[in-house]
Amino acid sequence: MTKAESFLKEFGLHESCFDFIEHVSRFTADMEAGLANEKSSLLMLPSYLGVIPETPPEGEVIAIDAGGTNLRIALVRFAPDAAPIIERFEKYRLPGSDGAVTKDEFFNSIAGNIGDMTADSDKVGFCFSFPCEIGADRDGKILWFDKEVKVDGSAGAHIGVELNAAFAKIDKEPLEVTVLNDTAAALIGAVLAHRVSGMGGYIGLIYGTGSNICYYDPEMKMLINTEAGGYGGFRQSVCDMEIDAESDAPGAQRLEKMVSGAYFSTVALKAARLAAREGIFSTETRGSINGLEQLDAVTIDAFMRAGGSPETELGSLCATEEDAEVLYEILDGLYERAAKLVAIAITAVLIRCGATAEKPGYIVAEGSSFRKGFRFRERFESYIPAFSGGEKPYELVLADDHALIGAAASVFL
Repeated sequence: MTKAESFLKEFGLHESCFDFIEHVSRFTADMEAGLANEKSSLLMLPSYLGVIPETPPEGEVIAIDAGGTNLRIALVRFAPDAAPIIERFEKYRLPGSDGAVTKDEFFNSIAGNIGDMTADSDKVGFCFSFPCEIGADRDGKILWFDKEVKVDGSAGAHIGVELNAAFAKIDKEPLEVTVLNDTAAALIGAVLAHRVSGMGGYIGLIYGTGSNICYYDPEMKMLINTEAGGYGGFRQSVCDMEIDAESDAPGAQRLEKMVSGAYFSTVALKAARLAAREGIFSTETRGSINGLEQLDAVTIDAFMRAGGSPETELGSLCATEEDAEVLYEILDGLYERAAKLVAIAITAVLIRCGATAEKPGYIVAEGSSFRKGFRFRERFESYIPAFSGGEKPYELVLADDHALIGAAASVFL
């Protein structure tokens, strides 16, 4: 056993600290409890939306995608016999991602950015990438903002109501607003764009700044937003506990803080510093790592893809080749842990959907961490067949602007 592997196991950062079968069962139990309105770390929020429109959509819809850091707005054109077309696309910084704003400032900014698109459509599909409770009227009540976005006074506000109030301030007529989560939007958009049907389940996975899963529940007959980032069934390491305690909402979004892009670099930095304190590195390297004030995904990725090369920023901190190898193994182990935890959650959802190798579930994955995380997809996909007897009970596609299409299409569901 290498020094890095021993360190990761001792401090609960190694993937082997999480038994796959046991944790799939735990996640499944939490899903069932959430659906039954019993105590659960998974909110299991109903969407009141299906996946596939009964008739082909037609017309123009304003699509809003309020993500972890970006606000994307576009006009989406639908025709029965043609692929959806994204027009007049604009991208902005999400209000509240660079410092606290008020609820009114948040919605006033979005209304202003929509501008004259309201002349083309009176319908809005609003993809909201934060926990919110959807009502039967398909408006969404904000529960809280996460991913370190700060919007004061927003808890309990209804998105459609607030957006129309902001429109009223600039003399705009009220619009019909349908609110949905980003996982649902990406899933609906991909299913519509690729004309998918007859699958053994439909699942949306977000693994980027944040982490979440939605799926079409065969019993509830609607999309369910699990809010998987809030799952609390995985044992936290000392690094995870420190990040949780230092966050704006201690105790919330525990899985998200362990694996998602908004926190992964901090987990890596804390793990490297912990290893330094434990004497894993040479004295010179220990001082260099302890002197690191911050670490970002680009720096980690460059180091990993270069095989721990001393020519990289992180590699230059290592006084010896052995130090570089140890640091590489520690970071590689954290990627492996993240992939396994996300795979556990997805496997539980595949089981809930009834997916099989003969009738696989359709997984739509979106997020920069899924696409760019070092060997993330490869690791993620290696776990699920191992659990299902070597078979592959799913098909996986990457979302590509599907959240905007899905947000717009939601008004027809």
